Amino acid sequence: MLSFPVAAGEATRAEAMVAFVSNGYVRGPCNVVKSSGDEIADGHACRTVSFYKTDKPLHAVTSVWKSPKFEGNFTAPKLKNPKQVINPLAYPKQDLTKGNQGTTSVKVTLDIEGKVTDCMVAQSSGYASLDRVTCKQMQRGKYEPALLDGEPTPAVFYTAMFWGAGSGPPKQ
Repeated sequence: MLSFPVAAGEATRAEAMVAFVSNGYVRGPCNVVKSSGDEIADGHACRTVSFYKTDKPLHAVTSVWKSPKFEGNFTAPKLKNPKQVINPLAYPKQDLTKGNQGTTSVKVTLDIEGKVTDCMVAQSSGYASLDRVTCKQMQRGKYEPALLDGEPTPAVFYTAMFWGAGSGPPKQ
């Protein structure tokens, strides 16, 4: 999870290419095959890719975010209620029935108390309903506040949620 103080500014979007295999529900081995130019951002690439059922390595380009520069000792916010946020039962039934799947990456903003004040889609899954439910789930989160030099501070973090129906890539 990329996280930084709100006062630092905006993250920069970049792209990395990954190679992966998957059973359609869980991503198997995944490696960065073309770097974004930022080692930390590349570390998130396999979590942001929309993956599908494939036995042979599949290459995909995915968005990654580079943190803005800031000074000070930053401690990222910590999720206190993961079972309420990461809930597979929130999968929209119509999407599950149709086999719609993908990864939605979101930018979440927290206030000084760790309360979610905003959630926006940074990279779509390709399905508006999956994107909406991702932000809805993120807004249920309760977080320990981020700290900058030991003091609570508003923060931003980027995270991704995979919605897997076990199907292959969308039909073209």
